[in-house]
Amino acid sequence: MRRGPGTLGSRLLGLSLALAAAACSPAGAPPVPGAARQDEAGYLPPPVIERIEAAGTATRLEGRSPAGARVRLAAPAGGEFVTQADSSGRWSLEVPGAGQSRVLGLSQIVEGRTTQAEGYVFLAPDGSAWLLRSGGAARTLGPGTARGLVIDYDRSGGAVVSGAGPANALLVAQLDGRRAGEGRVDAAGRFEIRLNGPAPMGESRLRVFGEGLNLETLLRLSPPSPPAAGPVSVQDRGEGLRIDWMTPAGGVQTTQVLR
Repeated sequence: MRRGPGTLGSRLLGLSLALAAAACSPAGAPPVPGAARQDEAGYLPPPVIERIEAAGTATRLEGRSPAGARVRLAAPAGGEFVTQADSSGRWSLEVPGAGQSRVLGLSQIVEGRTTQAEGYVFLAPDGSAWLLRSGGAARTLGPGTARGLVIDYDRSGGAVVSGAGPANALLVAQLDGRRAGEGRVDAAGRFEIRLNGPAPMGESRLRVFGEGLNLETLLRLSPPSPPAAGPVSVQDRGEGLRIDWMTPAGGVQTTQVLR
């Protein structure tokens, strides 16, 4: 997505007005990604979720942090889930409300230093989970990578297409047969391609192809819509999952997981 004043890339101050207010309380909203305090002691890697699975009426999240870290998931409306990483850095938490849309902030505390995850944790009703990244592409959580394509865009039209492909493959994105961007798959099998122009509202054909990959889908895009209640709204329109969510400064980003 394009960087600049008013775009997603500059919004790094709070999830939304509601989240920012709650963040003032230790038991409040998700902390802001990228706002972690770093001091002279050196860099701490952020907490990472490695596995997600259903656990009855809850969702179980398993991850990795520095050994002994205090790990915290915080909800926008208040409430938190806290645990401690073991001597090998492993931890697990159960979040009630399986089958519901949830957005949570993930952080860790090590020797008084707080480090946030690189985005907000979104738990979808179908059991999938995503890391929503302001100004960037959503990433699947847990083992493996998602099939198909994902598009993230904001009101300025800045957009990024992402998905999975053969490691190190060079890819090209086309919109209605015209070249719209290019990128390379990383060593983990993920790619992110920023579109050269604004995301096309209405219907268009999106194709991503290259070495060992040829994906094509119908896009049906409409401008990001502020969630009616809370920081996120989710719709399943048949062609895929649409997530409208509040970005750090209160703007709106849309993530569409395309089938």
